[in-house]
Amino acid sequence: MDSLEKRLLQLGLGLALVGTILTWVLFGGGAGLSFLAGALLAAGDLAWLRTSIGLVLSREPKGAKSKVLAGFFLRLLLIPLCLYVMIRFLFLDLLAAVAGFAVFLCSVFVEGILEAFGSSPR
Repeated sequence: MDSLEKRLLQLGLGLALVGTILTWVLFGGGAGLSFLAGALLAAGDLAWLRTSIGLVLSREPKGAKSKVLAGFFLRLLLIPLCLYVMIRFLFLDLLAAVAGFAVFLCSVFVEGILEAFGSSPR
């Protein structure tokens, strides 16, 4: 894992932790857990995406790349399915789960801002 990926993970985990605590305090435990579940789903999604991109860029035969592409589309289908299952069967808060998912992925945006202003370590 290179330094950029580590920073993105640290930023995402930090944003998820702060968001979970604030959501828990302001809206209750169920919403806080929903926020955390959404953030964990986003973390898994980002890890899966990293693996998929690494496999696509490797020098594997064509058949392996088609499997990676199928896995990529499966990932896109599993995200809303996981959110639906969490909300429907675990009685989680929809808005908090989606917010947790979005906040973790905002680490990419925050890293871009830090990089633009020269605050990000090189």
